[in-house]
Order: sequence, then structure tokens, then C-alpha cells
Amino acid sequence: MLNVNSEIGALKKVIIHRPDDGIARISPKKAEELLFDDIVHLPQMKEEHDIFRRVLQHI
Repeated sequence: MLNVNSEIGALKKVIIHRPDDGIARISPKKAEELLFDDIVHLPQMKEEHDIFRRVLQHI
């Protein structure tokens, strides 16, 4: 079982947002400001997000 806590107690719900076309517009300079390690590849990011979401649904 996964046990995730915040500063005030156990989390009851998690809200996630699937990456959309907005993420694909991040320039190299903006990526650095937003603390991205690299420019993201949107299709791969969506695939990884879907996997993560499925993992969370089975917990």
C-alpha cells in the first residue's frame, strides 16, 4: 500500500492533468526557467502520464 502524506495529513485524493499542446510550446529558455531538464516530447510525455495514471488507479 502506498502511504502519501502532505504537511497536514494523509492525502485523500489526487488531481492530475494530462499534458496538452501547451507543453509542446515551451522554448529551451523557458524550459530552464521552469526547471525542466530538457525539452519534452509531447507524445512520450502523454504516454508516461497515462502509465502513471493507471498506476495510481490501482493503488
